[in-house]
Amino acid sequence: MLNYPEKISKLIDSFLVLPGVGRKTAERFVFHLLKRPKALIEKFSIDLKDLLETNFTCPECYNFSEQNGLCPICSNINREQSTICIVEEIQDLIAIENTNQYKGLYHVLGGKIDLVEGISPEKLTIEKLINRIKQKQIKEAIFALNPDLQGEGTILYLKSQLAPLNVKITLLARGLPMGGDIEYADEITLTNALKGRLELK
Repeated sequence: MLNYPEKISKLIDSFLVLPGVGRKTAERFVFHLLKRPKALIEKFSIDLKDLLETNFTCPECYNFSEQNGLCPICSNINREQSTICIVEEIQDLIAIENTNQYKGLYHVLGGKIDLVEGISPEKLTIEKLINRIKQKQIKEAIFALNPDLQGEGTILYLKSQLAPLNVKITLLARGLPMGGDIEYADEITLTNALKGRLELK
């Protein structure tokens, strides 16, 4: 059986860690790169290295931050400081922010509870969320999690954790289809979901 040279095989394996990338796609990526000018490959390599050396994480909400400190949203004193929108991933935050309908704060959990996949509450930023709500005297927590089984389970867990904090808990209106992802929803759907959010009793 004929195999690829070791360096090519190692690069194919590296691409395989990306979501949705199978072996054939990884091979196409590698052979596409091999045909590109050397300068472009060097820039690609430098960009990856820069990505590793840069701390993008806001210490407050876990959004992207290129300032080695608070992100533009957390550092903006004009944002509504008593409302916090809880999302799974940064992509969800960006999708909601692009509606221009929400002016409060955010908190990125870094995923959702999924015990089958080994993601327990301790692996998310839930403890930091609870501390923020206590310290900042948050009045409303908006759950903007994806409407799937794991998202619903995470909502139930968060609701139980926030219940003693005397904070209003609301949920995005279900204009979002069950099993859909917030980051792929259009702005009109997200706007309606924000405006029609329901209080969780």
